[in-house]
Amino acid sequence: MALTRLGLNQAVNLATNVTGTLPTANGGSKVGQVIQATTSSAVNVASTSFTDTGLTVNITPTATSSKILVEVNQNIVTDIDTTAANSKIKLLRDSTTAVEFANNIARTEAGGASSVKFGNLTTFSHLDSPSTTSQITYKTQGAISSTSNNGTARFQNSSVTSIITVMEILA
Repeated sequence: MALTRLGLNQAVNLATNVTGTLPTANGGSKVGQVIQATTSSAVNVASTSFTDTGLTVNITPTATSSKILVEVNQNIVTDIDTTAANSKIKLLRDSTTAVEFANNIARTEAGGASSVKFGNLTTFSHLDSPSTTSQITYKTQGAISSTSNNGTARFQNSSVTSIITVMEILA
């Protein structure tokens, strides 16, 4: 094959200058199914133990080789009086923890104030390999780092909608 060096303002017509065949597929994965669930029901967690936040979705993979891409967009408000606290969140596949964020998620420091609330939309993705064709339930659980001084993690505060989306990625 001959190579041609092009000058600064020259172009090549690839349709006439390239020989051979192009692949018909890019060899990448394909999305088999997409399922989304939402909730706007407020859940207040005044516990250091993880508790269901009400955000849940089910998917049944079509092949054991499929991966599941999980996208979470969850509203969290951290509420504390006169100290500091972190809201915590984790994603479960059925009863197994898939990923956990236990530090500095929606962190607030009240200092000398009588009450401080800090809210945000926490967004994360997780690519899971469940190796099953049985139905899977993905859900989030939340907790607060400290219950002293009225520490509370508020999910879907003021009925703000949270969203979970799962996508089956075919092998």
